[in-house]
Amino acid sequence: MDLIGILVVWLLLSCLVAAYANRRFRSGIGFFFLSLFLSPLVGFILAAAGRSDPQRRGLKKCPVCAEIVKAEALKCRFCAFDFTAPAPLPLRADAPKIVGSSLSAVRPR
Repeated sequence: MDLIGILVVWLLLSCLVAAYANRRFRSGIGFFFLSLFLSPLVGFILAAAGRSDPQRRGLKKCPVCAEIVKAEALKCRFCAFDFTAPAPLPLRADAPKIVGSSLSAVRPR
């Protein structure tokens, strides 16, 4: 392969690394230049090894289906979880538990 072919392949691989990093909520432009100057293989390894951070991109994870949604979302588009509903209160240890159709107070020993 001539020098131009090698440079085109290098540039194409650097673009693929940038796209992969962007999908993992990392800096696509930063990983493009990292791959361009060092190596596309090094850029890919660093993009794959690093943790993705959707909160930095203005996203949040749905507590029900664990899909990434926009931070401003009122409902999850995947499972229709309502983010505006108040969170349920945790049960106390001495709270009555429903057993069958009757209530029975279960007290800790």
